[in-house]
This record gives sequence, C-alpha cells and structure tokens, in this order.
Amino acid sequence: MDLLAARTTSVDSPTQRRFRTELHLGDTLASGRRRPAWVWAVRRRDGPPLGIVAGLGTAYPDERVHVLDYFSGFDDPEAATGLVAWATGEAACDEATIFAPTGATADDATLSPLVEPLRASGWQLLVERRHYEFEATSGLGEDVPTELAFEQLSDPDDPRLMACHRGVMRETLDAHDGALVQRLGFDKACRESLALLLESDPVECIHLALDRSGAAVGIVSGLVMPTGRAFVLFVGVPYEARGHGYGRQLLAWQTRRLIDGGALTLIADTDNQNVPMARAFADVGWPQTETRIDLVQRT
Repeated sequence: MDLLAARTTSVDSPTQRRFRTELHLGDTLASGRRRPAWVWAVRRRDGPPLGIVAGLGTAYPDERVHVLDYFSGFDDPEAATGLVAWATGEAACDEATIFAPTGATADDATLSPLVEPLRASGWQLLVERRHYEFEATSGLGEDVPTELAFEQLSDPDDPRLMACHRGVMRETLDAHDGALVQRLGFDKACRESLALLLESDPVECIHLALDRSGAAVGIVSGLVMPTGRAFVLFVGVPYEARGHGYGRQLLAWQTRRLIDGGALTLIADTDNQNVPMARAFADVGWPQTETRIDLVQRT
C-alpha cells in the first residue's frame, strides 16, 4: 500500500487522487479487489520505481484482473512502454481505463505519457466517457417529475426484463454494448450483456419502468454501498420507446431513490457519443467531474 500511495501521476483528476489515498487502497486491498500480484513495477537496479501499473478486479478469489486503472511514474517513455507491455501480458485483462480532467481526450498531449505506452502495447481507444462523482445533495432530481411506475424485480428470468433489455440493445449508443454486438452478433450480445448486468449486482437493484398501459419502457439499476457511495449502474430505454424523455425520468427517479437510501456520493458514467443520456444527466443536475478514457486490446 505504501508503494502505491506514495506514487504521483502526471495527470490530475479526482479519481487519480483518490486512488492514492489510504482509504481507497486499504479498502480495495482488504476486499481483494486490488492485490499485490496485480501490481507491476519497473526500476533500475537498486533504484526507486520508474513506473507502476496496477489492476483492479472483483472481491471473488477466483476472479482475474478486470481493468488496468493505476498508472504512475511514466516519465521514461521506454521504461513505461516496457512496463505496460509486461503488465498487459501478465494481467490478460480486457480493458484499461484512464481518468483525466473534464474535457480531455485520448489525443491530448498531456495524456500522451499514459496513452502512448498502451497503444504501443496493443491497446486501442474504445470510448471517451463522462464520469460523474460528486457529493449528493437533497432535492436533486426533484425538478424532473415522472409519469412512470417503477417495479423492483426479484426474478432474473422475468421475460419482461429480457424483452425490454433486447429493445435497449437495438441501435445502442453504448460503446461497450455496441462492440459486443459487433463481436458476437445481436442475439448472443443481448444474452451476454444481460448476464453481465445480472452477475455484477443483485437483481433487486433493477427496476422496470412501466407506462400507464403497463408496458415496460425502461430499465434502471442502482446501488448504495455501506460506505455511502452510490452508483447508477444502468439506464436504458428500448428503441421503440425513445424520444419521450424516459431516460431523463429514469435517471431522476433513480437519483431520488439513491439519496433516500442514504447516498453520500453519487457516481455514474455515460459515453460522450450517447448525447441523449449526457443531456439527461445535465437536466437532472449531475455535474461532470472528469473524463474516463477506456481502451481495449486490439483483436
């Protein structure tokens, strides 16, 4: 923990700073989401580390690294490229994430020390995202009324969930789901995306949004952690129900629900290219706090 906490980064953002706090490192190491085996360093003989890469996984003991998300000390381009290549091979994970200031892009010169070693090691840009992480305030979301009813799910095999999720996947604006469709085809991608949603959090986190006729016109999922950190995990409107402002209503309702459930910090992401969802976050009052850049390994 001391090694990771002591390292600085050339990119300053709220998440970059949080990654280096004793609170974050203590929590993730204790839970197993960060592990000594998932930290890679390069140094000259008998010298201090020239660079460090660390990965994040889940708390389950048999899980592999999910994402490379900690990069530090990348002042030496040759050492950085070698270290990232080594970590890439050792981790065998699918995604790397860089948190950067709001408005940054993968092509910004200030991010080059982080992005170029990843590109040289076989990574390519998937998406640039808006990241939201801010202190919850009472009343947030109350300016957006909803005409919808929300039903908490208890059965992961509920056919309404499968049908609605399939509609959400149709012409999706989410880069991760879009890449899944390109790789697997629509039917298989729908099954895998829904399985990932159900595996990541309890089905009770998921609510169906129903219009006055009882038809499912949206899916929303959110979770409040014991620490008070609260996540909007999923917001989706099926293709045939788009254009009615339902995404904004789903987000506003979920925001109020999380705050009522004890949220101290609200957290979410949406792709820059998902303009309707970005507009919904703005309308509900969520301030973007940084940019999240996701890269994947070339296939």
